[in-house]
Amino acid sequence: MLFLYHSTTSVCAIKVRLTLDEKGLDYDGKLLNLREGEQHKPDYVKLNPNHVVPTLLHDGKVIIESTLIVEYLDETFANPPLMPADPYGRAVARLWMKKVDDYLHAACSTLTFAIVFPPVFGKKTKEQREAYYAAMPNAAYCERQRLSVEQGLGAPHVPAAARADDKYIGEMDAALVSSPYLAGQAYSLADAAATPYVFRLEMLGLDKLWIGKRPRVEDWCARIRQRPSFARAITAWFTDTDRARYAAIGEDPFPKIAAMVGGQ
Repeated sequence: MLFLYHSTTSVCAIKVRLTLDEKGLDYDGKLLNLREGEQHKPDYVKLNPNHVVPTLLHDGKVIIESTLIVEYLDETFANPPLMPADPYGRAVARLWMKKVDDYLHAACSTLTFAIVFPPVFGKKTKEQREAYYAAMPNAAYCERQRLSVEQGLGAPHVPAAARADDKYIGEMDAALVSSPYLAGQAYSLADAAATPYVFRLEMLGLDKLWIGKRPRVEDWCARIRQRPSFARAITAWFTDTDRARYAAIGEDPFPKIAAMVGGQ
């Protein structure tokens, strides 16, 4: 039995839901409200000491970290395979996933908190905000999120995050010259890993990083959207509250982001 702890818009949870859907795997699960801090409850922290989603349970075994989860699923359930058959292709796919873990995830988190969450946290009391931050086990991550919320796009670490996102999109466009997917001719875990981050940029109003500039990324996005897994694993889970949160973005963030990445 597969059981997934996840949340509606979490990019890491989306990665795992995409993999489950592409593999045709049935699972039960529980949604955690990250804004309300349910990931910090003691019973959940016993499963995932990092206080994050997703967490997968498979016949009583606990697997954490989304990259490890999707590789576990692909190795445990052979068909359809979501990694290239040849060793080099698998190395390419793993490199794309490593880039997500090395820098893209932090960049995505920074921009999301800087663009979306200042007004959300502005509605909380000081005590509620402090309690939210105090529950985070990683002090450096906590401070980055605090600065993003308090200073928005003026936070000191935002330019580096913007450049990291732009770098990844540029590398995608270069890689897609020779194949329709990131690790070859077939959809793979590399595409599942990239999808939630590219889609998050679109939700943040930053799809101008590729629209009209990087046509191969545009084409890739269209292919990804056409896959049934996109709706089933991503948009079908979004609540009205999720949609409203991103729809409420006020000033267009792209001019400031464009200046940070070189005035596109």
